[in-house]
Amino acid sequence: MAMSAVMLAGCTTTPSVGTGTQETAKPSESAAAADTTAEAGAAEAESGDTGDTSAVQQEFPPLKVARDRPLKVGYLYSNLEAESCTRSYNQIRIEAPHRGWELTEVYFSQQKPEEARTGMQTLITQDVDAIVIYNMEIVGIADLILQARQNGIGVYNVDNQLVPGVVANSCQPNGVAAAEFAYYMGEKYLWNANYAVITAPSLQVHVERTDPIKAIYDQYPGMKLLGEESLNPSGSESMGQQAYNYTKRFIEKYGTDLDILITSYDGAAVTADEAAAQAIGGTDVAIIGVDGGSETWSHMRKGGNFKYSYAQPTELYCHKICELVDELQIQGLTPGDNGCSISAYGETIYSSGKIIDQDHVPAPNQSIHSVFDFYGGDPDDQEAWYNWNDGPGIYMIADK
Repeated sequence: MAMSAVMLAGCTTTPSVGTGTQETAKPSESAAAADTTAEAGAAEAESGDTGDTSAVQQEFPPLKVARDRPLKVGYLYSNLEAESCTRSYNQIRIEAPHRGWELTEVYFSQQKPEEARTGMQTLITQDVDAIVIYNMEIVGIADLILQARQNGIGVYNVDNQLVPGVVANSCQPNGVAAAEFAYYMGEKYLWNANYAVITAPSLQVHVERTDPIKAIYDQYPGMKLLGEESLNPSGSESMGQQAYNYTKRFIEKYGTDLDILITSYDGAAVTADEAAAQAIGGTDVAIIGVDGGSETWSHMRKGGNFKYSYAQPTELYCHKICELVDELQIQGLTPGDNGCSISAYGETIYSSGKIIDQDHVPAPNQSIHSVFDFYGGDPDDQEAWYNWNDGPGIYMIADK
């Protein structure tokens, strides 16, 4: 198994929020059609306009199948500030060598989204068989996803927004998780609390984690929204620093009137917790986030304001996508076939997480998979995927 890494710098687009659609897999009508699509994508990339992604034609050549050679897989990622990103990155580096894949890692700076375009173009030029993309402002590379599919390259998401051309996504049902959190916190405060929100509108999954909470709380007169702030993944400051600044302002403005601070990921919750700890006169605000991992649980063990986290089974997301890649591009199955994880292109494969509170924080020095009870499997089954120890090895919970 070969592995390579690429660090990138490049130029140009401002991503915007778009919508995903399903597709029908069909051979291209002609090479000219593929050329036309590629030319259109290049024009859009040059102008910085990804166009109306829902209106782009949805016919693609068959996915490349590598039955008798190592599969070449690219992994496009950024933002290792978020523990879910770190955990997914760790898992793909376990999956690839275990499966005998050739993995090319392409990292881009979250503050420079134009680098994502350069990274995607690099993987297309290298003619990989499949590309796995972790959570990002994906609409900025929507035209390149179409270009990859025209080349027979499978494009797969982990915890990401669906846009045309993506074979499948793997994540939790974020809106359902948000609703679960809404009722959990509402009951704790007997539906009488003041709350604020910090989210990232340009990342679809972040909005899915916060907007349903607001929608539910809007139905309860005792739940009052004091304010909402937006994180900018492409800003000059990290999202964590932005969350710290927003939390400080919320506490300075509302003081002890602020009961709950909802953040869209645990990286923001961690820095919000640090801001709350420095509040003059103290604060009882309960901070909640989404992700789970060593840094999150270390903060929660300290007994500060970061009180609740929705732990995602990120490793399972990544594993399920790798299983699908194997089904489609090694076994040669198509969606809907017996034994295939999806019934149609453009589907999402869902997995469920769990709420962790300060009284039940996972202990250090144990496998991350133990948090999710080994997904109902036998923890001692050495052949099970959650016991694979290739590459960097199993993510172990640490006390930071």
